[in-house]
Amino acid sequence: MIGIARYICYARTVDDSEGLLLPAALRNRTSFVLIKLAALARQHCAGQLAAAGLSQHQHAILCCLDEYGRACQKDVAARLGIDGGDVVAFVDGLQQAGLITRERDERDRRRQILDLTASGRRLLGRVERLMDAAEPGALGALTEEQRALLHACATEALAADAPQSWVPGERVAGAEPVAASERVAGVTL
Repeated sequence: MIGIARYICYARTVDDSEGLLLPAALRNRTSFVLIKLAALARQHCAGQLAAAGLSQHQHAILCCLDEYGRACQKDVAARLGIDGGDVVAFVDGLQQAGLITRERDERDRRRQILDLTASGRRLLGRVERLMDAAEPGALGALTEEQRALLHACATEALAADAPQSWVPGERVAGAEPVAASERVAGVTL
């Protein structure tokens, strides 16, 4: 039985630069195509973030603190799907760089409270502008409308799986609002 984990393995090990055509059974499988696209997009984003001195997880932590404010380290890890043990190293790096503060919760000394510093907020603003400018990245071959449709479809599928984490039909910042008459089953036309 071929599972999604094997597709992920293929997505990491197949080198498309050799110009070899993948088997049709894989090219025609939407899940495989999406995994390949995700790997390409992740690589592109990682390069952009590395130039700013951040990992993708550190960027996500900064985004979380910026949008939701001070939060318990454990809650940030849960919201982002990062293992509680792994988040410590990411938070350590952010704290050492002066981008966040980490303090013990006075009511429960076992809890660590994270907060974004002014320096962290400034860096995040610069990084977000860089990411916005580079957003097409792996999707550069698509038009803005196609990217918006792909985003809407992907968000709809993710919202069906984890409704508490996604807002179906939510538009990308800066995109034009979509009239209800233009939406079909949560997908923007």
